[in-house]
Amino acid sequence: MYLSAFLHRSEFFEITNRWLSDKLEPEDPLKITRMISYDSFAAWETLLFFINELLASLAHSPFKKTPISHKKVLKDFLCHNSHSKSDRIKSLISEYMKMPEFYYVGSPITGYIYHDHSNNLISICRIKRTRRIAEKAGRYASIHVYNEVKALAKEILKKRTKRKILSELLLHNDYIEAEKQIMLQIRQNGIKFPVDSMRINDILGTKIIDTGYGENKLESILTSLPGISIIDKKKHSGNYNAIHYIIELKANFDYITEKFKKNSKYQHSIKSRLPNVRLNEDFAGFITTGANTIHLDLIFTTFEELVESEIGRSMHESRIFLQRQGQELYGNISLNIEYIIEYLLAVGLSPTVCLDEIPIKIWGRYLPDTLSYRIRRLYQMPEYSLIDE
Repeated sequence: MYLSAFLHRSEFFEITNRWLSDKLEPEDPLKITRMISYDSFAAWETLLFFINELLASLAHSPFKKTPISHKKVLKDFLCHNSHSKSDRIKSLISEYMKMPEFYYVGSPITGYIYHDHSNNLISICRIKRTRRIAEKAGRYASIHVYNEVKALAKEILKKRTKRKILSELLLHNDYIEAEKQIMLQIRQNGIKFPVDSMRINDILGTKIIDTGYGENKLESILTSLPGISIIDKKKHSGNYNAIHYIIELKANFDYITEKFKKNSKYQHSIKSRLPNVRLNEDFAGFITTGANTIHLDLIFTTFEELVESEIGRSMHESRIFLQRQGQELYGNISLNIEYIIEYLLAVGLSPTVCLDEIPIKIWGRYLPDTLSYRIRRLYQMPEYSLIDE
């Protein structure tokens, strides 16, 4: 996966490709740990600085931020604020208040709500969680591999139809056989995904609420801020109405390093991952060895459209649920890619910096228990077993 919010995205992508080919190098766990621990911090602080600068130019009054750790905080805020509300929005809020649990309120999120003193929403920001990164990377990789499997399955079907043997079961078996042959090819020769197939631009995300100034003013302010470029823009209409930007931010290494030095809470949280490291010196030296820019996802939308995306017609969690169902169509390879990537990310967040093997192979078949078992071992967590011997 090519995480464009990471300073060391090229190095991280190279490790990902190797792991999908079951090629572990001894230094990988420590490299992954440093990239995740340091690049995530650099990306997050850069995002927060960017939002403060942007909102200072957009907002007409002082603003403050409220942390959010799960979606109930956000969804409740959308229901209790000073925004004017149409009959449609009032109806959605009324339905939500009857049974909030129906609206995925327990979904975890790491981010902030930005609002004025009258509780008018101005912006939201978040950093994508590891499970969602793994799912997205798995989906991107699966689409790439699925085309190869499907083409091979068609070849197998052609050979079989010459013998006039047709049934739904055999059509399914054709796909299984094709997948098995592709798995064998990967086991023998490895696999290398192109960057464009694995690029994830929305590790960092922010939504800016249009309070009447429009896209022209937003873009004018964006391009006037130092170190900021708009590199892509798309308009969405239908169930989901918004303008979607990919923004490139130039990293301010002095600012990021100073924020790291002052953040004793974060340093304490990563100390178990990097126990024998002088964190301040290591961080300052490390972050300048990668790229000097990061990318983020910016959505420009209205308050009403945001409500629709949280408790209405285009609810974000419902889209995730459908994506997960669609993932099943891609077979074992898809699932294994997702498992390997989630395990790789878990290594970077765990105190484990030495591995003997990558426990999941792209050509294997696994139950979800295998992944959870392997991740628990990274943290030396006890098994969910009635007997422990």
